[in-house]
Amino acid sequence: MSENFETTLANHESLQKLINEKDINTFVKFPSFDTFSSEFIDWLSPKYHEAFLDIYNTHSGTKKESKVVKLINSTWFCNAETSEKIVEFLLPRLQATNVLSQELEKKINGNRDLEVILKVSGSLVNNVLTYVNKAIFDKDHPKIQEQKNAIIDNCLAVCDELKRYKASSEIEFSMFNGILDRLKSVKMNEAQQIKYDSYLKKSQSSSNKYVIVTVIIVIIALIRLIARFAN
Repeated sequence: MSENFETTLANHESLQKLINEKDINTFVKFPSFDTFSSEFIDWLSPKYHEAFLDIYNTHSGTKKESKVVKLINSTWFCNAETSEKIVEFLLPRLQATNVLSQELEKKINGNRDLEVILKVSGSLVNNVLTYVNKAIFDKDHPKIQEQKNAIIDNCLAVCDELKRYKASSEIEFSMFNGILDRLKSVKMNEAQQIKYDSYLKKSQSSSNKYVIVTVIIVIIALIRLIARFAN
């Protein structure tokens, strides 16, 4: 039976490379999960678990972290038991991220210090809303979704603090838009989406008003300049 499973694996080059070489190409296409029997998946599961952990531990936090993002975003070729093991492996990362997002939200709450705004916004984008975390967010598991929702709530709370700044406050406004942009592809619950959309609308409105005011100022300056030369 095991020999037949080895043959099945050999017939799918991309999956075989993942399992045997513990490597993944960011542009790789895997076969459908339904291609395989449950018996094959049970046989493959411990091998897949080993490969998953190896790729994650090897490439997380490196220039090749996109491999980890691809791995998490791709179909998990394992049974339910092994899938639970992978979720439990990833949970501490999300829990630590949740704690960090709480600390950042508390730090910026009511604080208008530019240095604090820069540090909080930068950490939120670079350490909380990372591409690996966002890939994990997409996994439909109750434990993952619980942590994700708490993290997104904290991110939106930071946005709520930054929404007071208009486009004329270029640095603060840029930080606000940077967080909104990183949140753009995250699937949110209904309440979160309503908040996000309101912040996005505020950002667009402020940008438009700033452009209009800037144009008016330029026109007035040109009129005054022309009048000066005319005299």
